[in-house]
Amino acid sequence: MPPHLRLARNLATAALALVAVKPFFDIGEGRGGGVDLGALLTALGAVLMVAALGVFALGSRRVPPRSLLFMAAGIGLLLVLSAVSYLAVDARADLLAAFDVRRYSIYGPPQEPTSAIPAEAVRLLVGFAPLALIGLMLLRRDWFPVRRLALVAGVVVVGAIVHSILAWLQVAEVIPYSFHFELAGWQKIGRASGGYFHPMSLGRLLMFSVFLVYVLGERMGVPTAVRYGLIGLFLATGVVSLHRFTILCLVLIVAAFELQRVRSLVKARRRGDLNRRGVLLVGGGLAAVAALAGMLWGDAIWRRAEVVVTEVGSMNVRSDTFMHGRGAIWNDVAEILGRASVDVWLFGFGYEPWDMHNDFLRLMVVWGLVGVIVTVAILVAVYRVVRSRSDRSHRVALMVLFGALVIFGLTQKPLAYPYFLWLFFFGQMVILALAPVEQDDAGEASPATESTAA
Repeated sequence: MPPHLRLARNLATAALALVAVKPFFDIGEGRGGGVDLGALLTALGAVLMVAALGVFALGSRRVPPRSLLFMAAGIGLLLVLSAVSYLAVDARADLLAAFDVRRYSIYGPPQEPTSAIPAEAVRLLVGFAPLALIGLMLLRRDWFPVRRLALVAGVVVVGAIVHSILAWLQVAEVIPYSFHFELAGWQKIGRASGGYFHPMSLGRLLMFSVFLVYVLGERMGVPTAVRYGLIGLFLATGVVSLHRFTILCLVLIVAAFELQRVRSLVKARRRGDLNRRGVLLVGGGLAAVAALAGMLWGDAIWRRAEVVVTEVGSMNVRSDTFMHGRGAIWNDVAEILGRASVDVWLFGFGYEPWDMHNDFLRLMVVWGLVGVIVTVAILVAVYRVVRSRSDRSHRVALMVLFGALVIFGLTQKPLAYPYFLWLFFFGQMVILALAPVEQDDAGEASPATESTAA
């Protein structure tokens, strides 16, 4: 293998290794000062991902796929919008001053535009860096075999197990909570977050771990009963975290894949080859785990389930208390945008003065209408690329990925969380790796054409 190919492959391998081990370096996130190892790893990983594709393209004198160039151009345009906003900070001083008001803690800490705008641009680059790995995978699919990606997924799942154990130790009051939920009357209840500071961070790890366990299945190298045990553990951990959209996404992921499994079981029963013993073992194992959890933490689980259902704040979107203060943020932002000039509507402020708690609104505030259109175009392009190269049996998995992104973005900001995007794009790499391939006339592997017809 030529030196440039060996270097590119090693860079890609190192990047995948960082995707795998990052959950372990996130333990203790946001608790005290010191170096944030998780943030350093994502920055290093982004450099490795882009460098891997760059070394391959330059050394082989091959242009990356046109679709990837389109995505790169979109990201470049967003960076240009960030530069425009940075230069316009002084001219917008009066309008930006309106964001100095913070009526609730949910608004987040104050932000300085001259430092927040570059930070937002860096976050964009780091979060979307795995697109370089997808581009490299389209050029050299043999570098990303299923067994290698399954190994990465296995380490991610082990990380989720570690964080889940920490979360249940919080429920058992063995270790202290790092985050609390404020109930009516200023009463607070602890929210399980594992080794993270916020339950949302735990939620993204749980969601993608369940997804990977379902998609890779037997390739994970563990029996079916163990896989279902992991899914049950992650689902239960999501419930005690009290993070509603994590719970919603977990339920939808499980439902989507289980519906496929039910269809398969029905077909197997009709053929007379249903493994009833396996079904009973899995069902009995899940019932035993649920009974054990109920005996050990029944009261704590019940109280948290009650909180999830009852403590939702106002359901009137025009009320300040809508979704525990999100209504206040969204209404205040709408009022400020109503006073903004055309350039703000088109190009945004370049950063997020308040914690928007909604990805669409965040895109609008950071990069304006142009940014919203460009970001949606990039995501649509990713979907089309992966769908065109995946077989029909895995297109439900692809829709699950994008569905989770959209649903989670209703009250969170997944496009602003680099590791969320890393797992999101890694899931698509797994789907690409699982697609059947056939040999073309040149003797190179390519996705099967029959199963990828539109």
